[in-house]
Order: sequence, then structure tokens, then C-alpha cells
Amino acid sequence: MHYDVVIVGAGPGGCMAARRLVLAGFKVLLVEKSELPREKPCGGFISPEAVEMIEESFGPLPGDCLAHPAEVLGARLLVEGGGQYELPFSAPGRSVLRSRMDAHLVERCGAEVMVASEVESFDMERFHVRAEIKTREGEVGIESTYMVGADGADSLVSRLLRPEFHRLYAQPGLERTMMVLTAGEIDWDPEWIGLVFLKEGKGIGRLFLKEGMIGMAVNYDLRCGWKDELGALLSFLRDRKGLKPEGEPIRLISASNRMGAGGHYNLGAGCSFLVGEAAGLLDPWGFGIRLALESGNIAAESLVESAGERMTPHLRYHHRMQGLLDSLQRQRRDLSGRVGDLETLSLAGDRSRSARRDRRFIRRRL
Repeated sequence: MHYDVVIVGAGPGGCMAARRLVLAGFKVLLVEKSELPREKPCGGFISPEAVEMIEESFGPLPGDCLAHPAEVLGARLLVEGGGQYELPFSAPGRSVLRSRMDAHLVERCGAEVMVASEVESFDMERFHVRAEIKTREGEVGIESTYMVGADGADSLVSRLLRPEFHRLYAQPGLERTMMVLTAGEIDWDPEWIGLVFLKEGKGIGRLFLKEGMIGMAVNYDLRCGWKDELGALLSFLRDRKGLKPEGEPIRLISASNRMGAGGHYNLGAGCSFLVGEAAGLLDPWGFGIRLALESGNIAAESLVESAGERMTPHLRYHHRMQGLLDSLQRQRRDLSGRVGDLETLSLAGDRSRSARRDRRFIRRRL
């Protein structure tokens, strides 16, 4: 079977690329390794800019995709030994259930979909991709003119497309996230996400309230493990916010990739594109849904614009993505104005000695 485009990964970035390409008249295959709906260990908060992109391409999110509470106002940043700062969105965002939202986007994207199917290998020529896909019924081969890799932090498409880049940057940038969901009590407004910077932490701790549960998450690498990181976050929240967990917690593990923090992005090569975390796209706070949607949209537009040209389309994609990549790197150095989707006036405008110290610490961590 031959397609114009095969897209690997049915998250927001892959679905956005599929939707835009289908609307442009392309024959698209969307390959997802899990059954749908599938659980996604993610806080599930989307900024107003991301909500706008989703609604423009897919229509309003159904009520059953929204969590309780459904609105999120932004993030409150807590620094160990320092202050607390409000970093609001430009308008209320949404708290979503990722399993339902992603399934809705897949249903609405209009592409042919293969679920419980995993790309095992592919060969790529100038304008030709042949991929071997493992399905429940066995292996099948498909051919396409273009490929979009939207398969997340530990991307197979990235690994096979540019092995040396993967070895030098993507593999070292790979981190695991331990998310814990628990019943209990905490002094926290559920309409705000918590971002916690611990002095001895490896990354940014996270706190949120959703569906009557307290969610906490820490990043870790395989050398150090997650227990110390999580223990430090729990201790901090007990002291600072009166955390009292109850019952047996639920633990979920996911992956993220911070290769972009060092300015290393893999946008693809030849007739293949990479979007979202497969490309290394996370904002400085570690959020990725808006960037996945935006890069999926830019990849689709670049492909549509270059269709029929002799120039391989990733060059146009690289050019159109450069402004976004420059902005991400600039925001890591400068905490004034806006960083990612969050307004940082309360952090940047505080001239106290403790706030200056907090800003220096946060810049080093970002």
C-alpha cells in the first residue's frame, strides 16, 4: 500500500500534522503503537494558545475530554529557600484527560489509522520511504513519499534517521518522569499548576490537583533513580503546603527529552520530519503540548508548500522552524516578559535580593 505521508505517533503533534495534510488532499496513514484510548502519564494541562490551535483544526473539545476542574490559570512557582511567584497564562487554559483528548484528535484527524502497530524499521531514499510495521496480525510493509516522526521522547524515527545525532544528543538528553497520584490533603488551589525548584533536585518538581487526586512528578535518570527526588519533593510539600497523602499511591512512568536545553534539535532529514518531543521540543518549564501542535502544523505546511518541488522538504521545515527554536533558547536565558506559555512579570519584576537569587538559580536549572 502506498501513501503520500506516513505519520508515526498519534499524540497531539502527529494528529495535527495528519489533520492539516488530510485537509490539503494528502493520503495519510497514522501509526500508533498502543490501543486507543491509551493512558498517557502527563499532567494534561494545555495553554490557551494550544486550545486555540486544537479548536481551529478539530473543533471544540468535548466535555468528556475535560478534567475537574476544567480550567487552569497558569503556574505557581515555588523555590526552596526562596519565594513563590505567580506565572499566569494569557487567558485560562484547559485541564484535560489525555487518553480521551488524544483519542478524540485521532478520530477527527481524518487519516487512515493503524493502532496496536509499531514501526520496526524503515529505509528512506530522496522521495521514498518503505517501512516495516508490526501489527497484531503480523508484519506488513508500507510505502510513502514522506514520513513524519511524532513518536515522543525516545523516538525510533529519530534513532534510525540520524543515528549519530541520537547517540550524541538524544540518548544523553533522555530522562524518565515518575508521576505519583494519591488521595489526601494539601493547601493548594486546583486551578494552578505547581512548579517546584529544589536546591538539590535534578529538574523541576511538579504539583497538580485533578479529579480529586493530588499529582506530583519528578524527573530522574537511570543512574540516580527517582526515590530521592520524590522524597525531597514530598518533604518540601509537607513543610511548605501541608501535604498529607493518604492510601496507596499510583505510580506512572513516562519519558521526556531535554536535548533541546543545550540547543540540540533534530528536525529530520530528506523527506522525513520530526515534530514535538521527537525533535527535542519542550519549553523551558518542560511543557510540550503546544510545541507539538505548532511543529506538527509547521511540518504539514512545509510539506504542502514543497510538494512537487525537487528540493527535499525538510529544508523548508528547518527554515520555518528557526524562529521558534531561537525563541526557546532566548527564553532560557531571559526570564523577563514571557517564557513558554507563562507570563513571568512577578518573577522578573521583583527587585528584592531573594528574588534576584531565585532568578539566578532558575536560569541555571533551565
